[in-house]
Order: sequence, then structure tokens, then C-alpha cells
Amino acid sequence: MAITNQQILRKIITECEQALHNESKVREHAKAVQSLTDLLLEQEFTTTTTSSSSIDPVEWEKMVGQPTPKPATTDSKKLKEEDANGDSLLDF
Repeated sequence: MAITNQQILRKIITECEQALHNESKVREHAKAVQSLTDLLLEQEFTTTTTSSSSIDPVEWEKMVGQPTPKPATTDSKKLKEEDANGDSLLDF
């Protein structure tokens, strides 16, 4: 079950309200808020990094001004040796 951003933000609000009512524990609540914001920022970072691989080619061209780069392809010219048994380096 994933934690939504709304749940984290509600918890941050709760921690801030508790800090306002109990000044002797402000630092503890501030640490909790810091941890929650770190979690929130980390989630946003991971979602943006995972979605970056699925950029629409039209969107890419608008942002960069160039067509979408083609993924590097390796020419699969197989080396034919007398002693080779397969494609893997571990095949003897």
C-alpha cells in the first residue's frame, strides 16, 4: 500500500499544529516534519526519474528542439572462433 502525498502533507500539518500547542517539543516536531518532507521529496524524485524514460517524442522535441535520440544499438557481428561454443563470455 503506497503512501500518498496527501497523507504525508496531512501528517506534516498535524506535526505543525502539535508544535504550535507544545513549545517544549518544537524540535521533536520539527524533526518529524523534516523527515516527512524528505520522504515527500524523495517520492517525487523517484517518480520523476522513473517517468523520464517514457517521454513522448513530440514532448521531447518541444523541450530540446531536436528529434528524440535513437537508443544506441550494437551491431551484433558475432565473432566466429573455432574454440567458441556460445554467445556468453562464460561459455567455454
